[in-house]
Amino acid sequence: MPFQTSIIKISGRMGDHIYFCRKGRKNKKQYLIRRAPATVRQTAATQKAAIDFGTASKSSSLIRNALHEYIHDNQLHYHLNKKMGEIVRADVNHPSGQRVLTAENMQSLKGFRFNSEANIQYTPVIGNTDTGDINISFPDGFHNKSNATHLTIRAIALSLNIVKNSTQQVESNTVVIKRGEKCTPLAMKINRRNTTLIILQIQSFYEVNGQLHASQNKQWNTLDVIAVLPPVEEPVERKRKYQNKAPHFWLPYATPAKRPALTINYISLPEG
Repeated sequence: MPFQTSIIKISGRMGDHIYFCRKGRKNKKQYLIRRAPATVRQTAATQKAAIDFGTASKSSSLIRNALHEYIHDNQLHYHLNKKMGEIVRADVNHPSGQRVLTAENMQSLKGFRFNSEANIQYTPVIGNTDTGDINISFPDGFHNKSNATHLTIRAIALSLNIVKNSTQQVESNTVVIKRGEKCTPLAMKINRRNTTLIILQIQSFYEVNGQLHASQNKQWNTLDVIAVLPPVEEPVERKRKYQNKAPHFWLPYATPAKRPALTINYISLPEG
């Protein structure tokens, strides 16, 4: 059923036609119409590939919905769907149509940029990942060619559970520094039960009359995946076997009855 999105425009399917909207590179909406095919023929291999594509698309949507308040790139779903598709197809332990996102293959998400136009250079150093206490430092600082006067830096830990279609998000402290200053380390406590994406957000600001105003230039605002932490299984607590210290009840020792001595009677036989 199509839905009317304005006075004239509609979105959806009506009869043999499909009405949909797509944003172009200049962030302008384009309303398009295409004819729906009468029949769809899919081979067994095509159906299996479609299932794997659905797995990748579902995980991509899960990440984008969790980070929607930080994302300002209209073309992100194309890039992220392509990347997640590569990760799903990298699974060689399952046949086509049953592939999953493994923690090992998810490592290829490291370095992924949610804002492909960003141009801020930095080298993060991450420590204490095994215990869940994450520390992120920047010994080389930030290389930014913009005229921004200040930067805000914070880290976001996004825990993914693809099976349950759920996420858990933890943010670090936000640090505001002047351009050229050193950034104090970021710290946060995370849960390592699921695969966790460590995402760094850097925003540029201009100081005008003592107030900071965010820069609208996408080149000076980054949202990058700097690490992918695999899940860590919690140790199973073994129950201690307590020794029973209750008093024992001893039964009186019963001596076995003495058996009567065996007597042998000899009979003398007459000679001859």
